[in-house]
Amino acid sequence: MKKKFLATIGAVLGLSLLVSINIPTSTKADSNLLLASVEWVQAQLNPLQTKVTALEKQVAEQDAIIKQLQKAVSEGGGVVTPPTNPGPTEPGTTVSTVYTSTSNVKVHSGASRDYKVLATFGVNKALTVIDQHKSASGVWYRVEISSTVKGWVFSGDVTTTKPGNYVPTSVVTTQAANVRKGATTNYQSLELVAKGTTLKYLGSFKNANGETWYNVQTAKGTKGWVLSTLTEVK
Repeated sequence: MKKKFLATIGAVLGLSLLVSINIPTSTKADSNLLLASVEWVQAQLNPLQTKVTALEKQVAEQDAIIKQLQKAVSEGGGVVTPPTNPGPTEPGTTVSTVYTSTSNVKVHSGASRDYKVLATFGVNKALTVIDQHKSASGVWYRVEISSTVKGWVFSGDVTTTKPGNYVPTSVVTTQAANVRKGATTNYQSLELVAKGTTLKYLGSFKNANGETWYNVQTAKGTKGWVLSTLTEVK
């Protein structure tokens, strides 16, 4: 009887041990499977979310461009603002100045020959470029006609290379500069002009020190000399 009782207790304990071992193992496997499933779903969703964000940004940029163009049309066809970052004529190229290549170059109010003509220039006229736009007809440059008037010129009517026979018509100061009586700093200053001042170009001279000076005339009518390193010719 005692042996039978002990055998019964042993069987119960063995069953309990078996249950205690099997239940946690099953639960752990289920948990790992669930965790792996969640991670897989997240891995699939993350690239989709990135693409959605990029598309939303692109749509917003296109919408802003459309609104700009609609505004330009509603204002009667003024200067059209080109798309953001339209890209230069060639990758990695920036253009700061162009020169007219014919005797009848027209500058338009927009980046098309359909827009009204703001100015007409002869050959070898230097124009400062402030923007550019690539259209179906080709590249257009937005240039300064004056300090208050800007327009568009077609790239086929200009060149980015300064002509060998180019003669400047004006000198623009890149910083405050003295217009002196002679072509050295030893001469007295006749007039101090501010940065960005446009002076009429009269000629140039290289002195004994190897410095190039420009003979100019100011808006006040003062004629004198300004050091070339303080200016740029147009």
